[in-house]
Amino acid sequence: MAKLRFLKISHFRGIKNFEQIFGDGITCIIGRGDSCKSTILDAIAYVFAPSWSIRLNDSDFYMCDTTSPIVIEGVVSDIPDELILKYSDHLRGITKDYQLVDDMESEEAHDALSALTIRLTIRKDLEPSWEVVSYNGVESSIIKATDRGKLNVFSVSEYTDRHFSLNKGNPLYSLYQQLNGNHIADDENRVLDVVREAKNAFDANIGNKFEDVINKIKSVASELGITLNEMKAMLDHKDIAISENKVSIHEDGIPFRLKGKGSKRLLSLAIQLALTHPSGVILIDEIEQGLEPDRVQHLVNRLSKYTDKQIIITTHSSNVIVEIPCTALYILRKGVSHLQHVDEEMQGCIRKNPEAFFARKIIVCEGATEIGFCRAINQFRIDLDKESAACKGIRFADGTGNGMIGYVTGFNSLLYPTALLCDSDCKDVNDRKQQFKQTGVEVIDCNENNSIEQQVFNDAPWNAVKELIQIVINKIEKDGYKTAEEAETIIFDSTNAFMQNKMEQTKDWYENESSELRLALGKAAKKKEWYKRQEYGELMGKCILTHYSKLANGSRLKSIIDMLSSWIDK
Repeated sequence: MAKLRFLKISHFRGIKNFEQIFGDGITCIIGRGDSCKSTILDAIAYVFAPSWSIRLNDSDFYMCDTTSPIVIEGVVSDIPDELILKYSDHLRGITKDYQLVDDMESEEAHDALSALTIRLTIRKDLEPSWEVVSYNGVESSIIKATDRGKLNVFSVSEYTDRHFSLNKGNPLYSLYQQLNGNHIADDENRVLDVVREAKNAFDANIGNKFEDVINKIKSVASELGITLNEMKAMLDHKDIAISENKVSIHEDGIPFRLKGKGSKRLLSLAIQLALTHPSGVILIDEIEQGLEPDRVQHLVNRLSKYTDKQIIITTHSSNVIVEIPCTALYILRKGVSHLQHVDEEMQGCIRKNPEAFFARKIIVCEGATEIGFCRAINQFRIDLDKESAACKGIRFADGTGNGMIGYVTGFNSLLYPTALLCDSDCKDVNDRKQQFKQTGVEVIDCNENNSIEQQVFNDAPWNAVKELIQIVINKIEKDGYKTAEEAETIIFDSTNAFMQNKMEQTKDWYENESSELRLALGKAAKKKEWYKRQEYGELMGKCILTHYSKLANGSRLKSIIDMLSSWIDK
């Protein structure tokens, strides 16, 4: 069975021009919003369609411009021998490094895979034409639907009901044909024989029930001069024209077409996987539809193991991409003429931040505290009737500390507009900041040698500092089953350890402001991880933003808030 190696699309729906190489195994295409993911799958399905026509209209042309034809070309390898013989003059070669060879007599074609290029053209008359094209001077040749059907390219789509009956051209019929070979005609005759027997049995029973009616009609007809021979009530053959295409899959007597969407898509996929043995192409748009997270993760995990088949899927689900190796993940952006491959180094980031890959812009946060802080800023903006981060397509990604360097580099290389919110107390990160800025990354950081906690305690109004301490008291009470007094003692001891001038614990030990106490609180907050969970980072941010108007102009903390909000608005 065939495998798609190259795809070229021109003037189809939202795509002006597109070219892509496809490898073996699974390919997962992601992209935010209407980036034309489904269009690519439809293009593949159309160029290899096993039917003589496809439904299209003027809106399927790029910008509805029918003066430029829709042209879709697919280069396929691993083609059936009968097609190789039939279209031998049109063969091309594909080298190991995916270079196309037009001269099959050349030396570089010796180890190349044999391939055919099938082109679908649709002009303004909306009549599709399929042909096998050659780039070695041989005239193109029409390829019929039956030959395209031998390539076994199938889609799992919204319209799977027909997949469960033996209609010709359906996957189930193709599998039936593949497994039964020359016995198909005999099987079809047996279906007809069974139907005829059922008709005879039905006629024998129903005739007696209509005997009085028939006799009455014959009597009146005789008076009118109509001579009737033997009259019977029987089923009309035209109403029971049942053949193999009326045979469909049932479970517990219920047609499978009445099942839920997820179950139908899974069975349709099972039929096609069985059909494409040992190889073939399966297209699945939005693979997660109708499936619970655990079921779709299991499905994707299993499909990733089918390295002998070619499976091309699209998804909007983070549950899907965490199960797919980076080598199979591709990003599509509207207006871009190719897919962008995700490097293997991003595997850890995908597992930690799968949602970020569906975003338009990304703020890489050093850790959970910074994510919570960003969430607080987002809510602050919403309260001010500004657009939220979600409306802007922005995702806050967890940089997991030292991992943020690789994450920022990776997201930036994948052309995501990227910002970095981080501390300034790590030399390795500080050494990379200038490089990040030069590559377009917005670096939003604390003053030199400061953590976010230290920056907050340095710049916050003192009333905010006292509220921040109360947040930690409540946290220790909740997490450690301590009393408020015990929790405050824990905070005092942690803070006092960083004081040059040691304090005595009194009820108002943090009532009066001092620069030394600010410094000690920041160090204690960092070391003891007072806000190292998203919820507490958010509470910290909410506290600061409540006092936003009292932040000193020119303070680094106010600058961080303003820079983040401005970048969200870009």
